[in-house]
Amino acid sequence: MSGAQKELSPVVAELIERLRLEPHPEGGFYRETWRSPVTLEASSLPAGYSAARSAVTSIYFLLPTGVCSALHRVRSEELWMHHQGDDVLLGIGPTETEAEAKSGETILGQGLSAQLQAVVPAMDWQRAEALPGPSGYALVGCVVAPGFDFADFEMAD
Repeated sequence: MSGAQKELSPVVAELIERLRLEPHPEGGFYRETWRSPVTLEASSLPAGYSAARSAVTSIYFLLPTGVCSALHRVRSEELWMHHQGDDVLLGIGPTETEAEAKSGETILGQGLSAQLQAVVPAMDWQRAEALPGPSGYALVGCVVAPGFDFADFEMAD
């Protein structure tokens, strides 16, 4: 756990406990909230999937202020939805460099200049950071289709 995650505010600690979140390998905290009972066979999926996948999965993902997820990518498309808290800076791009560039950034949040949701295309690199604000955290939901499996997850070097 990073230094920023060791010093959690009481509100963040309470959310982690109430939502039963666990540390995520990329940073922040998460819990899978739904996994579709519908299974897609590997033969019906695009190239690159090693086995059958659930049709859809969903998680809560919480980032305390100042915590940035590691640069990573997922084989499936991912829909991010802002639930509560401060804005999230979401970097997206087909290359690691583009995902880190200012031009590939989207602000997720509740304000008029922010988006409530954004799509990360399959295999695009992504990173997220909870921006400073009054809440001290950002809580989002991520829906992945075909469903998420750690076999389809890659972090940058």
